Amino acid sequence: MKKSVLLSVLLVVAALAGFAEGPADSLFGAADVVAFDIPEHIGSNGELLLGAVSYNQLPVSLGDLFADLTANRLTGRSGFGTAVVKWYDNPDYPPGRASWLLSGSLYETGTGFVLTLQLVDNSSGAQLAGWDFTMDPVFVESLLAPSIMADMAAWDAYEPNDRPDEAPLVSLPFSAEGLNLGEGDEDWFAFEVGSPGGDMIQLLRARTTGATDTYLELYSPDDTEWPVAENDDYDGGNALIEMPLAVPGIWYLKVRAYDSATSGEYGLDLSMESTLLGPGEPDEGTDAASTLSVGRPPTRKQIDYTGDEDWFRIVLTRPLGREEVLRIETLSDIDTTLTILDEFEGFIMSDDDSGAQSNAMAMVTGIGPGTYYAVVSGYEGTVGEYSIMANITVPVRDDYEDDNSMSQASRIAPGESQRRNFSPVGDVDWVTFTLPEPGTYSIRTTGNLDTFMELYDESGNLLEENDDAEDYNAEIINFFQAGDYFVLVTPYGNVSPDDVYSLVLEKLE
Repeated sequence: MKKSVLLSVLLVVAALAGFAEGPADSLFGAADVVAFDIPEHIGSNGELLLGAVSYNQLPVSLGDLFADLTANRLTGRSGFGTAVVKWYDNPDYPPGRASWLLSGSLYETGTGFVLTLQLVDNSSGAQLAGWDFTMDPVFVESLLAPSIMADMAAWDAYEPNDRPDEAPLVSLPFSAEGLNLGEGDEDWFAFEVGSPGGDMIQLLRARTTGATDTYLELYSPDDTEWPVAENDDYDGGNALIEMPLAVPGIWYLKVRAYDSATSGEYGLDLSMESTLLGPGEPDEGTDAASTLSVGRPPTRKQIDYTGDEDWFRIVLTRPLGREEVLRIETLSDIDTTLTILDEFEGFIMSDDDSGAQSNAMAMVTGIGPGTYYAVVSGYEGTVGEYSIMANITVPVRDDYEDDNSMSQASRIAPGESQRRNFSPVGDVDWVTFTLPEPGTYSIRTTGNLDTFMELYDESGNLLEENDDAEDYNAEIINFFQAGDYFVLVTPYGNVSPDDVYSLVLEKLE
């Protein structure tokens, strides 16, 4: 694996570190120079063969490493489309088939070593470019050890890219399969973001594919220490980042495994599109939050992308009364979530499906005057339009609460009708009644709510249940012996605190 602590790996790492500090050219530096020059001398229709480097007329592993380094840099160059073939990967590839050939030799001088490279046009035999790099003999001996890069299990065409300064600059859209992560490995990629102009923004979509559990981190051009966005499991073990990028420059994406013990193959897709965001954007965070006025008509908004959050500032000028609630809800055909924060971004409450049709609704009580924030997002990546509104209301009272368990059951008498609701979300109503004599009775709900009813005896045994007797109302008609009975009434689907129903117990004969 790439991060294995092998003696040969340590030798190469020590060698490269020495090159960076010493007077001699490093192999990394040589690859940088060559990869920068080559596109000026070759076309895009054809194949470039990176031939092996020889020492004393024998192929050496230095050639394998140099081929990998150069291929990495060429593949990552923006606009470079020439096919690159590495000779050590294709021992049966005839050199004469390539359009261009990069090869070289390493030879010893009185004071050290010299690496000589030549770029040749195979069609004419002409040398298009040449380079000479001096190498310190202390490091050349290590580089002539058995090939490290060519034999690594976690090696791909973009390695080494373990740091931001090694990240290949890829052109968007970018898609690659068969990338590898070793244990503890990190893969860095760089891409350029321009300025779209006007009211448009650049929307990035970065995602991994495959069976390896991956983790994505996105870094801005001026900070490769702290990510501006990160994601773990969007789809199985794959990761996804979608967000607008307003700052032009070179951005960085880091791919790693979920933990240091995980390794394997993965795919990476990167794309960027210019798009127009919904009204009020950008509105992430307290400073950019849109104003949501209490008691005003609904405000139209839009979840633009996976991970998008819409922030709203709500100002209360007076404390809520004892029975009043601040009710914030979304209206839409999408599944929304809602989080309420105080002025210091302290958590107050959150909600998913208390509103109608998978919309979010929060009912906040007991708060005083001040600034509050509502944060709306799409559930599990849902995007689309919605409206939001805030009101101070007095909810419909259910005078029979709390009756959320059999032991808390409220009482109803024959001939009585009770007006009830289901609030907050998840509320259920338990009711008990006592029949002094046998007879046929009806226990039913009326109203516009879809209800479900279960009948139990005093020991808690289920006797009967009913869903839709008439217009989604529930009803149980039965001949009852004298005694105590319990009824559980639950709503079907999501209901609002403003939705009421009546529970009626009636003797028929």
